[in-house]
Amino acid sequence: MNKLYKYFFLGLVALPLAGFTGGVVSSEKAYAATKSPKKGSSANFYGRLWVQYDNSDASTSNNENVASIRDNEGMGRFGVKGKSSIGNGYAVNYKVEYAIDINDGTSSSDSSSSCNNARDCRTFSLKQGWLGVLTPFGQFKVGSMESPYKYMAKHDILHDTISQARDTRMISQGSMSHSSYWRESIYYELKSGDFKFAAIYGLGEAVNTVSQDDFGFGIEYKNFFIPGFDVVYARNKDDSVTEAGTAGDQDYNEKFTLTKTFKLEGKRKVKVWYMHEDVGLDSKLFTGGNADGEVDWYGIQYKSGPMTLQYSYGESDASEGPTFDRDGYNIGMQYKLSKTSRVYIGRSSSEAGSGDGSNYNIKSYMIGLRHDF
Repeated sequence: MNKLYKYFFLGLVALPLAGFTGGVVSSEKAYAATKSPKKGSSANFYGRLWVQYDNSDASTSNNENVASIRDNEGMGRFGVKGKSSIGNGYAVNYKVEYAIDINDGTSSSDSSSSCNNARDCRTFSLKQGWLGVLTPFGQFKVGSMESPYKYMAKHDILHDTISQARDTRMISQGSMSHSSYWRESIYYELKSGDFKFAAIYGLGEAVNTVSQDDFGFGIEYKNFFIPGFDVVYARNKDDSVTEAGTAGDQDYNEKFTLTKTFKLEGKRKVKVWYMHEDVGLDSKLFTGGNADGEVDWYGIQYKSGPMTLQYSYGESDASEGPTFDRDGYNIGMQYKLSKTSRVYIGRSSSEAGSGDGSNYNIKSYMIGLRHDF
């Protein structure tokens, strides 16, 4: 299977590069944003307010059967973004974005509720903060940002809610996969047509979850030979973990995602996806002495007008043994009340094997209201 991924990855890279032969490789998005001969700058303030009632049950957790109104996943946020055109296809751009919870007043999760140090129970938590340069040869960023592994092929409409797939341990979480952000990092992105390549490199100190020499990249190709068929390959490597080390048998996480969107009559759409992960850096998903294994995630979404319905199912194969395997599902709906407001309903459940002594079955349901501005 690993050889198949390797050959497919090489094909993804070779195909678009062949199309670039004879000309300069350029970022269409970056050039279009800066091709105007007029110099100037812009700044846009934006935000998202989020309230959610949820009930969660983790069988071995001290928070068993917790019901509350909260936003511990960081859905609510506000920020400012903009750019300043330099001319000749160049511009300086930026984004600063913070999480905020208008329910309990703290942007941190329940695990930090004791406020034992200055980093716990903060009113605001930095989500993204970076300063970058747009060029005809791609985009560069420096600061705190999402890794390509996190944002490429992010299909879950329940993302950043209590019923999301990553919290139910259906897929990976953590700074090396589908959670958190990379701090003190540099980032490069190149886009040409339906092809996108992005890479991120950590330069941080040991106090951060991402440290010096950590590296990640992602490749996305939309409409790959077939309209509506998208392919993503991504990988994150933790330089502090050695092969066959205490945190797992490998020092990387790797994912491969196939997505197909079908357009129906009346502007209705059906989207189906399959994702395979080779995980070596997630001690929450795979417990025991070996934080290593593989995950398969299947999903379907149906969109009609303002309503989107979703069902997804995930199953894992732990290297520690079959008693550490887990499988589960989430099901939910998103309904747009207006262009800026929507309501969410979600339900998730997953079951762990008998060897998973620290994280048994997980169940949750929620209803949430979101407003963007």
